[in-house]
Amino acid sequence: METKLEIATIKANTPSFGGVDLCWLISRNQLEFILQDVTVFQSSPLITTAEYQDAILPIINLEQHFGLPEAGPGKASKYLVVRAVTTEKALVKVIIKTPNVLKIQQVEGVFTAPRPLSLPRNNADLMGSYSMPDGSLGLFPDVAGISRSLNWGQNQPI
Repeated sequence: METKLEIATIKANTPSFGGVDLCWLISRNQLEFILQDVTVFQSSPLITTAEYQDAILPIINLEQHFGLPEAGPGKASKYLVVRAVTTEKALVKVIIKTPNVLKIQQVEGVFTAPRPLSLPRNNADLMGSYSMPDGSLGLFPDVAGISRSLNWGQNQPI
């Protein structure tokens, strides 16, 4: 029996990059919850956070994290609680902020690897990039790597 990978795709809130539209790809298994609204806290000059299930989690704007220009404020933001396991087998969670629609889809067929990609910042926090059937470029952010880049160890208790 063949199992199909389910992924969440989110159009990146940025103009085309090198003439190609970008989208963020997140494994359905990493997506824990979708929030329509959160109470935002400024934990440090560089990190915005929100409370989720008795923990304070960093709020990440993927476009800003990777140094991509934003297309504009768009619609009301959605907040995606995403989890990952570090190489030390610790569970980390972050909240990804996006104004764009999230679509869950089953992957049928094979992704094709594109030419090497270099984003303006934090390339090490990208697990991979793939050419999508619609011609866009799908980017898999490394949630554990992003958490490490922020020096945000395990989820902070309230």
